[in-house]
Amino acid sequence: MTKTKRAADPRPRRTIGALQRALVELTQTGPPSTIDITELCRVAGVHRTTFYKHFTDVSELAGTVVEDLLDHIDSAPAPGSYRTWLGELLEHVAERRAVYAPVLGRDGDPAVVRRVCDRLVHRTAQLLGDGDPCPHRDEAFCRTLAFAAYGLIEAVIADENLDGPASVDATVARLPGALRREDAA
Repeated sequence: MTKTKRAADPRPRRTIGALQRALVELTQTGPPSTIDITELCRVAGVHRTTFYKHFTDVSELAGTVVEDLLDHIDSAPAPGSYRTWLGELLEHVAERRAVYAPVLGRDGDPAVVRRVCDRLVHRTAQLLGDGDPCPHRDEAFCRTLAFAAYGLIEAVIADENLDGPASVDATVARLPGALRREDAA
């Protein structure tokens, strides 16, 4: 359990919110890896010791920015539809592009990107194997599909004019026949 999950008192929630907003603001001028904690705290209006009560580094804070994306990845898809699940996931990303772009975009935080990719791999395996490992226990296939889903997430972040559902359809059309069926789960 992360320190942020324990924050029931409204003061820590406000502090974490201020730090998240400051992170998003500062990433408009550079990647998360270049953000200095002192500057982050100045922009957030909190003391460094307060920052360290909640996080060990900027990367850990960046991870909290994508918590709702991780929750969305874990959400239940429409019955029997990987395509629908992926389309809804991309719509969610498009709606929160400005928040996700700094930590998941081209200059994003590698640890956060990996966390999202790992969650996609796990969820893809569940969706394609009804809770069991991927079809024929093909871990490589599940990883390939999950990382392709992450590629679509980055594409949506990078191009605000990208049509997410059309991108899903185009990607799914290139997949093996079993996955192209709307009822493939």
